[in-house]
Amino acid sequence: MGMRTSLSVYDAIAALYDRARPSYPPALFDDICAYARLGHDARLLEIGAGTGQATLPMARRGCSIDAIELGAKLAAFTRAKLAGCPKVRVIQGDFARLDLRHGHYDLVYAATSFHWLDQAAAFRKAHQLLKPAGALALFWHRPVMTERSRQLVEALQSVYQRAAPVLTRDFEMPPQPAAVSTVYKRLIPASGRFHDLEVRRHHVINDYSADAYLELLSTFSDHIKLPASQRQRLYAEIRVLINADFEGRALRETVALLYLARRK
Repeated sequence: MGMRTSLSVYDAIAALYDRARPSYPPALFDDICAYARLGHDARLLEIGAGTGQATLPMARRGCSIDAIELGAKLAAFTRAKLAGCPKVRVIQGDFARLDLRHGHYDLVYAATSFHWLDQAAAFRKAHQLLKPAGALALFWHRPVMTERSRQLVEALQSVYQRAAPVLTRDFEMPPQPAAVSTVYKRLIPASGRFHDLEVRRHHVINDYSADAYLELLSTFSDHIKLPASQRQRLYAEIRVLINADFEGRALRETVALLYLARRK
């Protein structure tokens, strides 16, 4: 399945994605601004803006942003959402194919999107677009687990094994926050184009109602692709579990994992 086909599932649910997906903590954006030494005249390029969840926080810090989004519906949604931000330009197109000005940006960043790209080509193009002292910031939410969420995670897996075993084939229990995988700690230096790598972790705990948790699941591509009848059964069992055994609340833990590096 190609990147465009995979991403089309998100383009079709722009409003739901924006409502259900967790935002990034303010401290993460503070880290980016401090590392990249961004002033109010800074020029930023965002790869894969989605619904603007990482665009708006940077715009509120006074930055000028070219926000690229492949999906036409997502781009239109984000353009409307950020209509009050005159220093943001939402560009609908493919980052790999767009003709962008080299050496123009103080920061290139990507929120939960860089993994969709051809990595070697994306690192090369980001390097070309950055000013000599420019910075790269890549970040994702990664599932983690502590004793606060362990019981729910284990109970949910029993539900999945009954109702949607296909989603359990590659499942691994989430790690502790300090043990989350940091694959880009290797990939970024290996590109040969960036150095001064720093990795920051921000532990995030979100508390969902049963309905809100099911909305979140409805933004995951593997859940969307389930046959409708199977998905309905799965969701019904999850709703019963959360309401009956967890007092109607679902704690979900993630680490907002941030990689920072400078252009060589």
